[in-house]
Amino acid sequence: MTPLFQRPWKKLSPRQKSLREKSLTVLSELRNTKSKTISQAANDNNITVKNVIRHTNGFKNVNGKPVVKRWDRIKRVMRINSGGKEKSVEIRDSRTASVVGRYHNVVKQFLNTGNKTNLSKFRNKKVKDSSGKLHRLETNPEKIIRINQRIEEPEFYEVYNTR
Repeated sequence: MTPLFQRPWKKLSPRQKSLREKSLTVLSELRNTKSKTISQAANDNNITVKNVIRHTNGFKNVNGKPVVKRWDRIKRVMRINSGGKEKSVEIRDSRTASVVGRYHNVVKQFLNTGNKTNLSKFRNKKVKDSSGKLHRLETNPEKIIRINQRIEEPEFYEVYNTR
């Protein structure tokens, strides 16, 4: 049977998907903050250390202690803007996921400020999905605005009556 961290996203149960997302969040936190331990990061994300290890295989043993690897090959589904549309693609590793994350930060910055200079860093940049297909990241400001306008805003339900 294939280990959990090698299974494609489509073949995971909803519970397994949730555990993988939490595990990836723990890995990300450990890579970005050197002061946290695995158990602290796992507790912060309501997951056990055992589940983090089972769902990621993102650690190596150094002097008997688990240390986070610099990158991983864990498949994860991410949203990208490509060809004037927003798409969900299964990414094959953490390095590609980091590129997509940086792209989303630049897009968010563009949408908030209107400054499109940072978008040029991603011009002609392609990301490869887990099946090997290349997707060109959208850098056309007009298309990015149109994509953003198509995204539905979640309805806000008034919980407390303040009137």
